[in-house]
Amino acid sequence: MHFKKTGLCLATILSSTFFQVQASEFDDYLQSKKIIDQNFKIKQPETLNEILTVLTAEDSRTLPIEIDNNTIIEQFNLYADRTELKGLIITPDFAQFEQDLGAKEVQKVIKKNVVQNCNIFFEHQYQRHNPYIVKLQLSSEKNSYDLELKQKDCGIK
Repeated sequence: MHFKKTGLCLATILSSTFFQVQASEFDDYLQSKKIIDQNFKIKQPETLNEILTVLTAEDSRTLPIEIDNNTIIEQFNLYADRTELKGLIITPDFAQFEQDLGAKEVQKVIKKNVVQNCNIFFEHQYQRHNPYIVKLQLSSEKNSYDLELKQKDCGIK
């Protein structure tokens, strides 16, 4: 299904690499600045949000971005407690897919494929060791799909 590609391509947008059990370079940087402690707990949420705002602004210059032949990400924002993504489903036959399955089932399919890419959305240890969610809004011609990916959905915490 095309949604698996979507999740993987979101990694590019978020400047992600693959799953890391160890701290990422970004985690190391945050620890060196005492923004998070050695257990990855956020100590300075305002400072972290300032840094993430700058990163969001820098990365947003590449938007909108077609992440596969089916999805365009138009907006994303990074915060200390969440990531927000908004995009469009541009698959020509998606309306038929929605009609065949129904909106609730389509939402389940999208969620299942997003969950399979948890390692991308929770790349950094500070995202795993503090309350953190990913909010994803994908719109098709007929419907809007709002998803919330929580740590527990990914077996974290």
